[in-house]
Amino acid sequence: MLNARDRRDWPPEEGAAAGLQGFTVDKTFFSSLKGILLETELVFGIILASVFSYDAFKIYWTEMAPRATQGDQQ
Repeated sequence: MLNARDRRDWPPEEGAAAGLQGFTVDKTFFSSLKGILLETELVFGIILASVFSYDAFKIYWTEMAPRATQGDQQ
């Protein structure tokens, strides 16, 4: 006889619904304190990455990019 333990060891069912089985969204999590902190951390991380990228571009532009010297301009 098959019982619940044997059924757990079977491979997951195939299909679109089986692929989404582990990706349900707990809507109460996002309204909890931990969810709000996670959202804030993600936004802060995006802003921080953007600032670092901009700063790296500006450093590259001022230090590494070829510039015209005064002799080349004449």
